[in-house]
Amino acid sequence: MDDAIGDLLKLRGVELTKAERVTDSVGFRCLGIAEKIPELQSDTRSSVYVWHISKGILPISVGEAERWLVDVPTGSHWVLSEREFQDQASKLLYSELKIELWSPQKLSQWIGEAVLSGELTAHAAIFPSPLITPEVEEKSAPAENLIILQAKINLDEWAIQRGIEFLDAKPILLQARIWNIVGALVSPDGQREEGEWRVLEDPWADRLELYNSENSLQTPLNLRIINSQENKLLSESDLRVMLVGILETRKQGKQQTSEGTSVRSTMLERWSFDSEGAHLENLPSAIPGWIIDYDGRKQILHSRNGRTYDISFFEEP
Repeated sequence: MDDAIGDLLKLRGVELTKAERVTDSVGFRCLGIAEKIPELQSDTRSSVYVWHISKGILPISVGEAERWLVDVPTGSHWVLSEREFQDQASKLLYSELKIELWSPQKLSQWIGEAVLSGELTAHAAIFPSPLITPEVEEKSAPAENLIILQAKINLDEWAIQRGIEFLDAKPILLQARIWNIVGALVSPDGQREEGEWRVLEDPWADRLELYNSENSLQTPLNLRIINSQENKLLSESDLRVMLVGILETRKQGKQQTSEGTSVRSTMLERWSFDSEGAHLENLPSAIPGWIIDYDGRKQILHSRNGRTYDISFFEEP
């Protein structure tokens, strides 16, 4: 996480310099000093000490906050925490220092949005759904081979359009498949034209569409992947049938001259896709999304179609 924070700050034009004579307290690690942080609303001209608190089981206690305050230098501080703070610990820090404290939810949303927009890239890990059998899990491709599609919706705009003032959102990845297809188009008179295509299978949206490789990201951060329901994935036989309608095209045929006139016309010919003779290769992919929580209800938000799905169908209670 330290590297992700540093990389994202660099992308925002923020350079961290080493903080000399700063002692790391237990749980608190100083990443460096920044001249100015665009994400902070304060208009201070002084340097800002950037701190990171790694994951832990328990919230930051008053005792931990007090130990940190003993050696922390005066000035402005930005604390990005993967642990919650006890209320009294937060109050203590705010009363003693000029400090900006980011909770785990705000930190994860900040980094998650950078991932989904394509600013950050890193490694992804697969957390299998209980609906997927062990046999299917063993056939899963290594996480580093995942193709990650770009998000099409902006989370903040999505929430504003629905009048949602506060939205807790955690970035995730949704299982999908990209099919690499090698085959041929066949003209009405039997001519064959070899070709290669990629088609995206989105089991969440029940959609099959041509895939543009320019719309993909590098494998992003260590985000959880939620698998679709098994019965939503197409069988190979159903896929071959559906590919006929997606890949067939129309091409200009031979020019024809109408009898008794000098007018020539070119008819469009239908070139059908030879689905039976095609070679299909499954390329595991994932679609960015969020687990959103508002009004006490958790749902999955799809980043490409803006629809929500009941998370109870995909996770154990």
